[in-house]
Amino acid sequence: MNNEEIRKRILARRKEQQLSQADLADRLSISQTAYYKIEKGSTHLISDHLPKIASILDLPEEELVLGYDLSRYTEILHEKDRRIAELEAIIADKNKIIELQAELLKKI
Repeated sequence: MNNEEIRKRILARRKEQQLSQADLADRLSISQTAYYKIEKGSTHLISDHLPKIASILDLPEEELVLGYDLSRYTEILHEKDRRIAELEAIIADKNKIIELQAELLKKI
């Protein structure tokens, strides 16, 4: 985890949402100077402020820390799991058909 990258993501998201440093400081219940130090790197982000900053910026903490939203990948994995279950059901049906055909051939 790179504090510099996290700070860049916070700054970018703050600007996207047209929030000032004072706005974020107020929502964090800290001084603007204290928030400025967070954004500029004088204060480490891995503190009690990171979850609240993520919440204010409407981002998952993971996205601030990692740079991408894990929920997107979770959705993709769920879809793949669903598709695997469908394919397993198809295979099971085909295997049942093969068994029934084998039984019929034995009776002939």
